[in-house]
Formats: sequence, structure tokens, C-alpha cells
Amino acid sequence: MAASVSSSVPARLDSNIKLDRLFVPVDFFPLSERAVGYARRIAERHGAELILAHVSQPVSPMAVPEAAWYHLEAAQNKELQQLEQTGARLRSEGIRARTVALSGLLQDEIPCCSKRECSDLIVLGADINSGIERLLFGCDSEVLLRHAGCPVMVIGPNARPAPDREWHPRDILCTTDLKPQSAKAATFAWRLAQKYDAGFTLLHVEGRIPKSYGDARQTFQRAVAELLQDGEKAVPEIEIVPAHHGTCATIIAEAAKHQSDFIVMGAQACSHAATRLQRGTATQVISNAPCPVLVLQTH
Repeated sequence: MAASVSSSVPARLDSNIKLDRLFVPVDFFPLSERAVGYARRIAERHGAELILAHVSQPVSPMAVPEAAWYHLEAAQNKELQQLEQTGARLRSEGIRARTVALSGLLQDEIPCCSKRECSDLIVLGADINSGIERLLFGCDSEVLLRHAGCPVMVIGPNARPAPDREWHPRDILCTTDLKPQSAKAATFAWRLAQKYDAGFTLLHVEGRIPKSYGDARQTFQRAVAELLQDGEKAVPEIEIVPAHHGTCATIIAEAAKHQSDFIVMGAQACSHAATRLQRGTATQVISNAPCPVLVLQTH
């Protein structure tokens, strides 16, 4: 992770972290079901409301033969029934849950609806693709998590299932590239750790220590201090780990060593076209992490 000595500092954050309204995209695949499981446990802890959203591609009878259009419409009706059944099941378990049916592009509809609903957190099951599929089609889920407007907890393909009890994180690992824009993610992660009395590690993975490292570290720490409110505890010192086996592998190894309940990372916005390119560190971690990855957008 290359260090930067930019002096820009993000605006202050509200120190009161709320998890009152959780937005959960549902596509009925296994990872989506796993995301619903995590959202359910968080809702139990906080008395939160779950908003289950399913996005259907709009069907035009002019674009496909009549028989194909009929089957597409029938499939979408079945999905809406499944969505309602999921909501009803959660309500029968004492969870406040409602459903929202959307039509359009996933990367457009989910962020817009989440913002309308004033969501505190999006809980997303996502298998970030790679290889030829990524080159040809890009990745809708990656665009979504980079433009969501609120934190996104991503349940990747290797993340363990939700616990069989109320959600109570006991260890949080936050990674940083030392850019001042990443201070937002570090501060958010630190506040979560304080909220749950959880262990906390602020990690920077570096292949080699550049000459400007000391300046970058001080600039980052000043950016974090600017975000803290009066009376808040200072964020712990940064733990430096060499990337002997690559940045992603090192982060995964550290998460396993700490038995972290989730990893917190920052991610920059990107276009859908950009997701056809090589995956960045955040998406590589999501694909391999043994726990959820909580992503905050940086600018």
C-alpha cells in the first residue's frame, strides 16, 4: 500500500454509530442467504429494522419473443414470492422486516433505495468475480459497495456463516494505506470497537518502508485526530506488518491470527468499466477473507 503525504482531511464524523436500519439486497443465492443471517443477528442486538430489497431486470415484451417474455415474467413473480416469504419468516421470529421490489440495474437501484430509506448499513452477500468473467462483464457488486453512501458489510465466499447468537464482535481489524482519506474508515472502526468493547488492531501492510513513511504516518494520525470528538479516546498506534506474501495474503493472515470478527477497509469510488480491470486490495480481501469485510467509501 503506497503511502501519501497529502494534507487533505475529511469532514468530522458523528461519533454516535447507529445500526437502526439495515438494508439487505436479496438475490436468493447462498451468499445472499448468509448476508440475511448476519443482518438478522445484528437486528436482534440493536432492535433494528431490516429492509429486504430485490432488484429485477426490467422485461420488455418488444425485446424478447413472447414465450421467453412469459417465462421471464413468471420467474420474476416467483422471486417476489420468495422475497415476501423471507420477510414473513423474519417477522415470525420477532424481527422487524419489510420488503422492497425494485426494477433496474443493481448498481443503480440499491444505492438509491438505500439512501431513500436512510440506511445505516448495507449487508451484502457478494462473490467478487475475476478472470474472463470480470473482463467481459465487470462487477455490479463492486460498483455498489464503492458508491453505497453508507458502510457496507460484505459477506464474501469464504466468510463463515453468521453466529448462532446475537451479533457481538470481539475483535476488529482495520487496514489503512496511510492516506488521510482513509482516516474515516479507521475512526469508524475504532468507534465500533469502543461500542462493543472489542479488541482493535490498526494495520498497515508495507512491502518496503519508503523514505516518506514517517511523514505519511504523522499526516494520517493528524487526519484521525481531526475526526475524533472531544472526550474520545485516541486511536491506538499503527501496527506495521511487512507484505512477505502480498498485501491481501498478509491482511488475511492477520485477521486469522487475531480471530477477527470482521475487517474494516476503505475503498475508492469507481466506474463500472473500471471493474473490468484487475481487482484492487479491498476486492481481493473480500474474496478471500474468513470473516465479513466492512467497507467505507473514501474520496
